[in-house]
Amino acid sequence: MAPDVTSCHGDNLMMNGPMSQRCDTPNHSLLDPINNNHPPKSAPSAGAVSPEPQYPEWKPEIIWVNTISITILHLLAVYAILTAPFQVLLPTYVWGFFLGGVGGFGVTAGVHRLWTHRAYKAKAPLRVILAICFSVAGQIPPPAPTFQNTIFDWVRDHRVHHKFSETNADPHNSNRGFFFAHVGWLMTRKHPEVIRRGQQLDMSDVINDPVVAFHHK
Repeated sequence: MAPDVTSCHGDNLMMNGPMSQRCDTPNHSLLDPINNNHPPKSAPSAGAVSPEPQYPEWKPEIIWVNTISITILHLLAVYAILTAPFQVLLPTYVWGFFLGGVGGFGVTAGVHRLWTHRAYKAKAPLRVILAICFSVAGQIPPPAPTFQNTIFDWVRDHRVHHKFSETNADPHNSNRGFFFAHVGWLMTRKHPEVIRRGQQLDMSDVINDPVVAFHHK
């Protein structure tokens, strides 16, 4: 796990996603119509820690479009493994590995190290390249099925993950089981605490980046 450098000086880049994410409120946000998230609010004063509210009536809600999409994706992967040795030409393998590297570069060097953790600085041309590479990883902005969501969503959720790891505010809380932490969190709507904590993060450093703002449209 990457070190927690998200004191949230300009917190919230994730992301969310990799797919749609979730929310219980009926109102739809302009920022995130699928996940029904709301624009980030100002961060609480330093040292202020609000108690986690209880949600006795809350139950996980399946996002069927994501669940079906992920299931089909894995079935196609199994089919490809079984048939590729007999049908796929070498250039196709090379192209596939190339795209995998491009997408991985966009996730690791882009949304993770640059926008979430601010591990380094990048000028506009590099940020544009990183945004394109991230999109190659499977990014399809709302309202289409989204496996990773926009840069803004991904960063916000990953900052929340580091700040509130293994709690109800963690988008992929491992206490809810291996399957949920691996892929199930993409198939269900967010726990209300994930949304509440995400709203408290100061995401100004992210949304004020023209590249991120364009990608979030």
